[in-house]
Amino acid sequence: MSTSLYKRMISIHSVPLPFILLTAGISVGLVTTFWLGWAIWQVAILVILAWLPLFFLKTVSIQRQYGWLAFLFILVVTQGAHVLEHVAQMVQIHLLGLSGLQARGIFGMLDIEWVHFIWNSWVLACTVLLVFLFRKNPWRWVLLVISVWHEIEHVYIMSVFLRTGHPGAPGLLASGGAIGGGLPLSRPDLHFTIICSKNLCSSLPISIRSNAYPCLIRDFLHLVLHL
Repeated sequence: MSTSLYKRMISIHSVPLPFILLTAGISVGLVTTFWLGWAIWQVAILVILAWLPLFFLKTVSIQRQYGWLAFLFILVVTQGAHVLEHVAQMVQIHLLGLSGLQARGIFGMLDIEWVHFIWNSWVLACTVLLVFLFRKNPWRWVLLVISVWHEIEHVYIMSVFLRTGHPGAPGLLASGGAIGGGLPLSRPDLHFTIICSKNLCSSLPISIRSNAYPCLIRDFLHLVLHL
């Protein structure tokens, strides 16, 4: 993407400041409901709903101008939310000392094997598209390898779940896993590491050979935040 095209993208997809301030203000107001005794997942849903109109407007605008770029925009936003969910779980486990049902992230009711499997299948499909679009970028191939392995992990975990009816299997490489007893990492820690690695690879420059191409993640951060 040339510099001139990049600047035009930023201009086209600017969002009025009052609209963003209003959305942010509503979000802050909704967060205060946590101190009223609301469950954290209820507060999170309300905040997400508050931002959905802005997300929808930007997605439609990008799609009209750049087609598939809207698909990547959706991937970056949803995967970013996925990372935050795992960060919340890491905080619960390592900072708050919680475990079991008390350490399932913000949306604990979605911490089920089917959701993990379907989500990672979606990300793998997106990764295949990324490789197709940016096949000259070696980091996209690294991302594909990590995504394929992550999918294999969840396919194995799903097979154990369907066979035994018990969720939470360590998989292949987590501590107690099927391959040599796994690594000295719990399943949450291992999958957090994998997800961070995937997001790092997807954030590296589209082309490592030309400085005419800005970093993909910078493009999307500007698309989301530029006023």
